[in-house]
Amino acid sequence: MRSRPNPAVALRATGSYLPERVVDNEVLATLVSGYDAARSGPFGPWVDQVTHIHERRFCDFQTRTSDLALVAARRALESAGLEGRDLGMIIYASFTPSHHIPGDHCLLAEALGAHDTPTFNLMAACAGSVYGLGLAWSLVASGVYEHVLVVGAETISKALNFADPLTAIIFGDGAGAAIVSRAEGGAGGMLPPFLSFQYSPRNITLANANIPVDVARFPERAVKPGVQLVEQALVEMESGPTVLRSAVQSMAACTAACLGYDARELRRTGGPLADTLARARIVPHQANGRILDGLAERLCAPERVIRSIYRTGNVSAASNLIALDQGLRVGNLARVIDAEGRVTGVVEQPEHRIREGDLVLLPSIGGGYLMGCVGFLAQAPLTGQPAYEAEPAAAAAGPAAR
Repeated sequence: MRSRPNPAVALRATGSYLPERVVDNEVLATLVSGYDAARSGPFGPWVDQVTHIHERRFCDFQTRTSDLALVAARRALESAGLEGRDLGMIIYASFTPSHHIPGDHCLLAEALGAHDTPTFNLMAACAGSVYGLGLAWSLVASGVYEHVLVVGAETISKALNFADPLTAIIFGDGAGAAIVSRAEGGAGGMLPPFLSFQYSPRNITLANANIPVDVARFPERAVKPGVQLVEQALVEMESGPTVLRSAVQSMAACTAACLGYDARELRRTGGPLADTLARARIVPHQANGRILDGLAERLCAPERVIRSIYRTGNVSAASNLIALDQGLRVGNLARVIDAEGRVTGVVEQPEHRIREGDLVLLPSIGGGYLMGCVGFLAQAPLTGQPAYEAEPAAAAAGPAAR
């Protein structure tokens, strides 16, 4: 590859958390209205055909986004052998924060014991964690900070329009975290990030509110004349072949650029870029199962694309980090398909776990369109992180949301 990893910058640890409530397609069918079964057939098979999503997680309405973030962040810190006070910066990526001022990022930092650590909320929709990792790389490479925590967290279920089946079937809730640290050098290191932008005003929006506010948390008071209360913000997203092609092409191009190549090199069947990608592990934004299939066709063998979407849906800013944590601790996921082409379940593939020495690439594309890719060479102890024994309840994680 033409780009070279910086051996002084390492992705040191990861963590993730998914809410307890599992919503499979059968359960989701009871929540969604407006689905035309006469035209599209049974709901579950249609969801699988359109998205390849088997299930997703929803939190309850008492759980805040920062509650999910806190569990994921603590898991990453534990794996790194660090405490909150060791962090030089906390970057919090979310387009569904539960609190704007002082903000989810402040609640998280305080709950972690990072009392004087600078922190901010990064708004890049689904590309949030990749943008955060790119910024973390620069802060560590420049020597400004020794450890930077990047968190992606979403509670998109609270912003879903269940009367819009095409959008309601896509998203889920969850959080992921990663710690970028200064390293002593050696065989590892992180590639310089590639970040980009192509304006598109309609691909994904949070309709009817630029700043959604949970008015139920306001104290009882008379509303001043002329002051409008903000209605529930709902996700709106275009769908169809154009969006799918754009996502595949953009993430593939960002992956090539991160490695130092022009996207035109992807059309060649041989050469150094093809050889590099054939050995890489791709951990893309989990936008849609068909998008992941299309990306695999352009970049590498299907089993080398890490997929968490079958069990999580699209978790926006958290999706790259959740998938990365799964790829390191558990391995890949695969759908079980019977002789008639029906999906009967999802299985884990520990043989496709990310291993020491693997080149790992994380491309993403989000609303805007904001897009980019980061990469690193996986080294121990990152590759030795164990699978989680149990999922703790987010409400028991600490005082982040109170």
